[in-house]
Amino acid sequence: MSMKRAWCSCVAAALAVLASAQQASAYCRSNTCKRSELCLQDDQPVGDCKPLRWAGDCIGFSIQEDASSEISYQEISDVLDVAFDTWMQAPCDGGTPGLRVQNLGPVACGAVELNARDGKTRIVDGLVPGNANVVVFRDMEWLASSGHNTEMLALTTVQFDRKTGELWGADMEINSDLYDFTVGDDSAAPREDLLAIVTHEAGHFLGLDHSMAGPEATMHSRYDRSDPMNFRTLHEDDIAGICQIYPPRDLSASTCNPIPPHGFSPECADDQQVRCSAAPPAAGGPGWSAPLAALAIGAAAWLRAVGRPRADERGPTVNRGDDRDARRASRSPGSRSR
Repeated sequence: MSMKRAWCSCVAAALAVLASAQQASAYCRSNTCKRSELCLQDDQPVGDCKPLRWAGDCIGFSIQEDASSEISYQEISDVLDVAFDTWMQAPCDGGTPGLRVQNLGPVACGAVELNARDGKTRIVDGLVPGNANVVVFRDMEWLASSGHNTEMLALTTVQFDRKTGELWGADMEINSDLYDFTVGDDSAAPREDLLAIVTHEAGHFLGLDHSMAGPEATMHSRYDRSDPMNFRTLHEDDIAGICQIYPPRDLSASTCNPIPPHGFSPECADDQQVRCSAAPPAAGGPGWSAPLAALAIGAAAWLRAVGRPRADERGPTVNRGDDRDARRASRSPGSRSR
């Protein structure tokens, strides 16, 4: 069965001034339909639209080993650890979110891809190449990739099962071609606060869409460069969202297995020796729940969530309204964009 792709862009409105009036607090979960007017806040689907979440209680991410000419591998690794830990330490009622995120270290592959038994992926000896949930800097040719534009700071693409809403993978791209980033506390123009950006993107990675709360929320649809701490630290709206998706639970009895459902590999599909790919645990084993669309059967979709600013004295912004334009610009047959 072929894999259909749905692209979502949580895009930015350049030069827009932050709204003075705050909307009612309301986190939104990413969902399989990506209808701009739909905001799911619990586990219940609305029609065929299902909220997204990672299965099991452990996921892993990797970092493309070349990092950036401006940001070292160790710097981005440390920043990502802080960003994901911010979400994992959210104070829920009864504990912290019932999910663990592991840094799996460097990988050679920097491609946004999902290798699955979908009729398109190269299969050798009945095996499918592995995957990595990769974080990669794009120091050059940002605009050469489909779906990229000049206003984007970062782009997170998640792959999911359209029938269940279970996430299969996620890749985060950082636009170091058109923007300069800082890993310190000084985010003066024109440098962008890397921790603020990746903390927001980590929320997308974990299944959250843009919030309808005020600009103090990390998942708010507007990023204000003049006050990056809003994205570095979680608002009560962000906390409510992550705690709803992953309620606190006892994780001490389960082994953390961060391997993607279709196996792990540090190499891109075209470079892999398939025999080196790690197989996922058996269905029902620790770390993953079954069936994940029978672990490769059934249609999957891809969703892109992006922060894309241009600079002004108020800083870059992210605008939910541009999502409709992105959807109309979709070029992939059977695809949906936002």
